[in-house]
Amino acid sequence: MRKMAPTTKAELPPLVVAGGVIAKAVREWLMIFKPREKPLLSEFMAEHGRTDDGRRIRPFPFQADMADAFPDPETEQVSVRKSSRIGYSTILQCWVAYRIRYDPARDLIYQPTIDDAEKFSRDDLDPVLQWPIVREVATFKPRHADNQIRAKRYKGGWVQIKGANSPKEFRRVTADGVYLEECDGYPWASKEEGDPARLAYKRNLTSPRRFSAAGSTPKVKGFSRIDTMFEQGSQEYRYVPCPHCGHMQILTFGDGTGPGIRWEPRHAPTRAWYQCAGCNEAIEESHKAWMDENGEWRAHNPAAYPRHRSFHIWAAYSQHPGAAWLKLALEFLEVRNDPNQLRTFVNQVLGEAWQETGEAPEWQRLYERREASLPIGTVPDWAGIIVGAADVQRADGGRIELDIWAFGPNRQRALVDHIEVHGAIADKKTWAKLDKEVDREWLTADGRRLRLTRVGIDSGDGENTMFVYGWARRRPAFVMALKGRATLGAEQAIAGPTRVDATIDGKKVRRGVKLWLVGTSMLKLELYGNLQLDKPVDGEDYPDGYVFLPDGATDEWTKQLVSEQLVTIKRRNGKMAREWQQTRPRNEALDNAIYARAVAIAVGVDRWTDRDWKKIRGELPKARIKAQPPGEYAAPPPQPDAQRPASQRKPRRPNPFTTRRR
Repeated sequence: MRKMAPTTKAELPPLVVAGGVIAKAVREWLMIFKPREKPLLSEFMAEHGRTDDGRRIRPFPFQADMADAFPDPETEQVSVRKSSRIGYSTILQCWVAYRIRYDPARDLIYQPTIDDAEKFSRDDLDPVLQWPIVREVATFKPRHADNQIRAKRYKGGWVQIKGANSPKEFRRVTADGVYLEECDGYPWASKEEGDPARLAYKRNLTSPRRFSAAGSTPKVKGFSRIDTMFEQGSQEYRYVPCPHCGHMQILTFGDGTGPGIRWEPRHAPTRAWYQCAGCNEAIEESHKAWMDENGEWRAHNPAAYPRHRSFHIWAAYSQHPGAAWLKLALEFLEVRNDPNQLRTFVNQVLGEAWQETGEAPEWQRLYERREASLPIGTVPDWAGIIVGAADVQRADGGRIELDIWAFGPNRQRALVDHIEVHGAIADKKTWAKLDKEVDREWLTADGRRLRLTRVGIDSGDGENTMFVYGWARRRPAFVMALKGRATLGAEQAIAGPTRVDATIDGKKVRRGVKLWLVGTSMLKLELYGNLQLDKPVDGEDYPDGYVFLPDGATDEWTKQLVSEQLVTIKRRNGKMAREWQQTRPRNEALDNAIYARAVAIAVGVDRWTDRDWKKIRGELPKARIKAQPPGEYAAPPPQPDAQRPASQRKPRRPNPFTTRRR
C-alpha cells in the first residue's frame, strides 16, 4: 500500500456574518454556550439584598469577607462562632437567594425546633423569595404545592426548613447544602439516633457538590457545638489597625488593665473608647468604620484553610447602633454582679462559650480585700443581729466548726468569728463546750453587746444526725436543725419546719425536733454573686449585699468559702444537668455561710425596714413615761399573766377534749 504524504490543513477563515439583524441573532446564540460568571456573594448582597422595609443591604466589611467564603469552590464548610447583632442570618438569607439565581441546588436549613423552622420560613425566607433578582428565575405562588411552609421548590432545586428536635427530620432526605442555625440550641440527642448536628451533616455526604455551614452563639464551654467546629476550622479572627500607630490587633472586651473597651465615669459611664494594644492610646468609636474597612481575617489554624473556614466575631466590631462601645459597657455594668445574667452577656455580646467555673471568685482577691478596720471577733457597728452556723465533722477525732455571722440592712453581712470545738461527737462534754461558745456575748464596734439570735446546725450528713437532733431538742427555741437541698430547682431559701420524732436512743416522743430544709444552690449563687462585688474606693458606699471579711480570717478559711463550683455534666441519657462539685477537700466555711444566711432569712431580716434595723440597734428614742404629780398614786403597768402572783391569776377554763373532766 502506497503511503500518501501528509497534507497541511488550510486555516479556516473567521466567521463573518453580514447584516445587523443576523449578527445580533448569532451573538445571542453564541452567548448560550458561554459560562455564566457568578458574582461574589458580598457583591450580590450589596446589589440585590433587601431589608424588611425594602432598603438595600449594606454589608459591613467583616460581613463581606465571611459571605465570600460561601460560594468559594475550594471551601467545603464554614463555621461562624458569633455574638448577636452581627448579621449572620442576613448572610444566610442572601445565600439562599444567590443559590436560586445562580446555582440551583438541594438545600436543607435546620432550626432548633419545628416551631422555629416555621417562623424562619414565614418571617425570614418568604420575603427573600419575593426579591426581584429571585423572581427573575422562580415564582413562588401562594397556596401552591411548590410553596409550602417548610418546603420551597423551584426549577433545578429546592429549599427545606427542618427542626432538629425530631428524629424524622433527618430521614429520607439527601441534599447538596446543609445549614445549621443556632446549633448550640439543638437538643443533645435525637432519642436513640445521636447528635442532631452530626446527623444533619450526614445528609449531603453523597452529593458531589456538598457544602455545609453553621452559625451559632456559643453556650457552655466543653459542650458547645459551634465552639468545637470553630476549633476544627481555620480559626480566623478579625484584625483591625489602630488609627494612631497602625498596630493590627483583635478587639477584646478587656479587664480594665490592658487593651480593651474602657469607660468613664466608672459606675454610670457617659463615654467609652478602646485602649490600643500597641500605643496605649484611646481610640474613639468614630474610627470603627475605618478600622473595619482596613481590617483583615487572619487564620490561627492555616492547615484547615480553605477547606474548612471558621470565623469568630463579636459585637464590638458591629457598626449597628445597638452595639456601640458605650452600650456594651452599660450592659456589662448591669449584669456583672449576677452570674446568670453575666453568662448571657458572655454568650450574646462577647460571642464566647461560658466557662463553668462555678461562678466562684478567686480566693486570693477575697483574702487581700479583708477589712483592716474590722478585727476578727468584733461585730460591725451597722449590724443588728448575729447568728451562728455549725458543721459537725468526725475527722481528726471529731470537731464542730462554728462560724458567727453578723447581718445588717441592705443585705450586708460580715464574718465575726470562727470557732472550732474539738472532741468526740458522741461525748456530751463536746456539746457542753459548744453550749458555752454559743452562749457568749460579742462586742460591737460601737460598744454594744450582742448575743446570738439563733444557731443553725447541719444535720444532713447521716453520720452525726442523731447527735445533732439531740442538741437541737434540748434547745428548741434557739437551735435550728438544717438539711440542705442541692437541687437547682429549689424555690425557697429555707422551708419548714417538719417534725422528726425519733430521739437519740431511738425512742419515740410525742413532739420531735423541728427540721428545716435549705435551698443551698440558690444561696450559693447569691453568695458568689455578692462576693464578686468590688470594694468601694474614694469614700463611696458599700454596695447592697456586700460580704465583709474581717482582718484575721485565714487563707484556709477563705479557700473553703469558694471551695465549690457549678459545672454542667452530661448524663447517661444524653441530657445535660448542672451540679455543684467540690474543688477542695474541705468546704465547712461555705456550708456555714450558706446556713447562716438561711437562718437570717428565717428570722426575717429580708423583710425588715430601716426603722426596724434602727430599733434593733437601739437608735430610736424610748417612749417616755408621763410623770405623776406628787402625792398621787401611779398604777403600775399591766403585767403578763405569767408574771403575776398565783393568787391574782385568772383561773383557766378546763378544756373538755383534753382534760379528764369529761
